[in-house]
Amino acid sequence: MPLLNKYFLYSSAGIVAFSCVAYELLLGSYATFLMGASIFQYSLVISLMMFSMGLGAFLTRYFKGDFYLAFFWVETLLAWLALMAVPTMYFAFCLNFAPTPILIVFVTLLGLGIGMEIPLISEILQSHDSLPNVLFSDYLGGFFGGLAFPLLLLPNFGFFPTGALLALLNSLVAISFYFLFKQNFRKNKVWIQGILTITILFCFVELYYAEDLRIALESYYFGIHRS
Repeated sequence: MPLLNKYFLYSSAGIVAFSCVAYELLLGSYATFLMGASIFQYSLVISLMMFSMGLGAFLTRYFKGDFYLAFFWVETLLAWLALMAVPTMYFAFCLNFAPTPILIVFVTLLGLGIGMEIPLISEILQSHDSLPNVLFSDYLGGFFGGLAFPLLLLPNFGFFPTGALLALLNSLVAISFYFLFKQNFRKNKVWIQGILTITILFCFVELYYAEDLRIALESYYFGIHRS
């Protein structure tokens, strides 16, 4: 494997961990913002996501298909989950429609996807010697994600834009991965490029309109500007 591709995979492991910790903090913080009980919400999000990550990693041992395509799908689906999580939770809260079960669904799905990423990267690298480098990048990315959320992301962007930024991060990993390993995608390249285009477009649209969406939902819930 070319050195550039190998270092890209190491970097992807770090970005994965960065997003993982940021997802945990984002969902825990937003659940606390909506429903209170901060200790319970953080405990629920972190413990359930850790379990889901372990389950996702465990399930990859039974996967016998195309690891390149699987990693692409995981990154793309994580981007869509990150796009939908915070707005869906707020909309459910506004309608008094089971916000806690919806939180559990998103945490579980995100955890499953995140747990699959490192094993898939290891399979793509096909080298046990690379595992320490992957794990180092993973732990380092988690460290920066834990610092970036409270110090940079949430104070400067807020809940809705932060979700869109994390989705954009995952979609950029998917795009970069596809173009670096394009020769390993055996077929259906046209629809893969279409999915990438739609995903990145929605990420930018939500990032641009995130605050407008938040204001609209809060206006609906609190009755602001309602005639």
